[in-house]
Amino acid sequence: MKIIFLDIDGVLNHTLWFQSEERKLISPENSRAIWFDPKSVALLNELTDATKAYIVISSSWREGYPLEELVAILESQGVTGEIIDQTPSFTFKQITPVPYLVPRGCEIQAWLEQHREELADRLANAKYVILDDQSDMLLCQQRNFLKVDPWCGLTPTIIEKAKTLLW
Repeated sequence: MKIIFLDIDGVLNHTLWFQSEERKLISPENSRAIWFDPKSVALLNELTDATKAYIVISSSWREGYPLEELVAILESQGVTGEIIDQTPSFTFKQITPVPYLVPRGCEIQAWLEQHREELADRLANAKYVILDDQSDMLLCQQRNFLKVDPWCGLTPTIIEKAKTLLW
């Protein structure tokens, strides 16, 4: 099983997209489209098509939408890869209102542990890639982590590196 842990902000949308003329031309009725750069979506689709990897949402967007709705949003914006799950969300909301004190890498590791059987009990050799603009991954995940620049989002270079990790 090949998995792409997908962040959205900074990966499928980014500063250059928000400043682009193309985005400014989007109709207000299609409000969700303003959040997704079609070029970044196309690059993600290239990755899933080439590797047959499944997508697991690790983005903070999972906090605002149930998985089914998030899948529908991504599909409506052109994502073609199969979205199979989302990572658990660990926060210290009981202690403080700041929601992201737990590193995202812990949430990804928890998902990997919960799905050990499907990954053939070989977590150390699991075929997965983390696409994120934040660096809060665990040391054991560093070889699978590709830091995406939130200025430009997904790039062909990142996609080629991801393909290499997933093959």
